[in-house]
Amino acid sequence: MKAGYLAIGLALAAGCAAAEPVIVASGAYPEGLLWQGGRMYFTEMGADRVSIIGNGTTQQFWSDPGCGPTSIAPFGPNGFLINCHLGKHVVEISATGVTGRRFRNAGSVPIQDPNASVTDGQGGVFFSDSGIFSVSAPATGKVYHLTAMGVMSEVVGQIRYANGVAFDPGTRTLFVSEHLNRRILALTLDRSQRVTATRVFADFAKVPAARSHTYPEAGPDGIVLRPGVLVVAEYGEGRVHVFDRDGNHRKTLSVAMPFVDTVAFDGEGNLYAGGSFQNMRPPYEGAVVRFAPAEWQTAD
Repeated sequence: MKAGYLAIGLALAAGCAAAEPVIVASGAYPEGLLWQGGRMYFTEMGADRVSIIGNGTTQQFWSDPGCGPTSIAPFGPNGFLINCHLGKHVVEISATGVTGRRFRNAGSVPIQDPNASVTDGQGGVFFSDSGIFSVSAPATGKVYHLTAMGVMSEVVGQIRYANGVAFDPGTRTLFVSEHLNRRILALTLDRSQRVTATRVFADFAKVPAARSHTYPEAGPDGIVLRPGVLVVAEYGEGRVHVFDRDGNHRKTLSVAMPFVDTVAFDGEGNLYAGGSFQNMRPPYEGAVVRFAPAEWQTAD
């Protein structure tokens, strides 16, 4: 992790002409936003817990010392899978937060840095195993698939820090943030989760609103899909970008958290974003904010 400061985020937010988003929660490195069953969940890596946002407060849903959770996704009939980024494994929990199976290996290969996750729509989960967070590091990032029965397989490898993931079951397209190459990949999968085609969905070097950056390791992080749009958090720059499904940039939103890392929609079309104000000092204070539909739907 690298240094970041609240003052940077406030300056970024001040440069945005749009109304400020509503702050709905604070947290210790908020990440992994998930709208499920009428509730908004998020992980707190700096507090080893998963929390629920509701009625202006947060409630602890699950905790596990040493986990350092960064993502939660629906898993199995009605449970969840949590990525323990610091604990180097993924763990199954029930709908009521009871801990179940832990998965530490893909065959004989140990899981290293599980980061983001998304349901495959059939009870399983795709999740990223990021690799080394350095612009000089080799491309060691991967994406795995875990079935509800507990069978894990590698979907793709050699990614320069695999980060956010999103899956469109209708087109069988898996979107992956290749953070350190500052681009989003779109992978077409067959029914066995094998890649049959790969394309660059969005290259930040070609997007005017994302082309320049001051943080050396800035790049696309969490992704969320909605009919007609793909939204991505840009970690390190306090920006949230809205693209149409053809990869055309529509809008950029500013948030006060430079290390924004997660985005999600609720059932009413509100867009949530979460992240930390700094990433050097535990517990990595951060916030979750909300944009009303009118604030993210209008093109720049």
